[in-house]
Amino acid sequence: MRYGTLVRLEEGCELSTACREKFEGLRSMGMDSCQLIYKPAVYELSHADVIRDAAEAAGIELSAMFCGYYDRNNLWDNQFDLILAGINSPIFGADRIKYLLSAIPFLQRLGVTDMVIHAGFLPNHTHDSGYSLMRAAVALLGTRLKEAGCNLLFETGMESPIALLNLISDCGLDNLYVNLDTANFIIYGYGNPVDAMYTIGSYVRNVHAKDAMPPTMPHSRGKEVPVGTGLVDFERIFDLLYRQGYDRFITIEREIRDAKQEEGIAEALHYLKKIEEKVKVGQ
Repeated sequence: MRYGTLVRLEEGCELSTACREKFEGLRSMGMDSCQLIYKPAVYELSHADVIRDAAEAAGIELSAMFCGYYDRNNLWDNQFDLILAGINSPIFGADRIKYLLSAIPFLQRLGVTDMVIHAGFLPNHTHDSGYSLMRAAVALLGTRLKEAGCNLLFETGMESPIALLNLISDCGLDNLYVNLDTANFIIYGYGNPVDAMYTIGSYVRNVHAKDAMPPTMPHSRGKEVPVGTGLVDFERIFDLLYRQGYDRFITIEREIRDAKQEEGIAEALHYLKKIEEKVKVGQ
């Protein structure tokens, strides 16, 4: 497995300095990859050159670009975000699709093939209007990415595993994959990542190693916790990944933004490598 984490570059930062510091920091932690998060108002191709060159100089592979949305019109809840979040939002979806389409040339310039998105809430009912909106949005975005030689990866979360499998199948494109977030199924209460591996595991192309506890109140999300302290069974996850021949990226995610984030990522790296070695011995 190739280990990394998420690298967020803020709009307006001194890009070359920020890249050098962040990528060299990853190498010092023993990592060799990352998912890039960069959401400027307008994607400048020259910025892709700066980021790519800095990553190469530090020996860091950009495994994917996590393309969010420029707006912040969501509440991070399990109630109103069923309408507010994602590319199938009846309120904000169109602008988000335009923004993601604008990122494709930037992705190509970076030399990255994989775009990761939070697609939004996906109903189980395949005749629901929300499902139809998502299918149309994904068909457009996925087709444009395919034309550019790129893939679309769905960050798991606001959908059941079978709903995501249905969507990938119904869109009929061969460049649709899964970014398995091990915690988000638990956080949103839509499933368990071990069970999900049996349903969508063959589509996993990147993994967010994250841990969580489930929601306990109506309309709420569960809580993200340090890796190894929640309900994610990482040993089972790694075993299933190995059985499928997965030998790609493990991208550690710790959602806190304080000084303990780096410490938590380092602890997770140590924990996950021990799990990986244990699974290898048992193969």
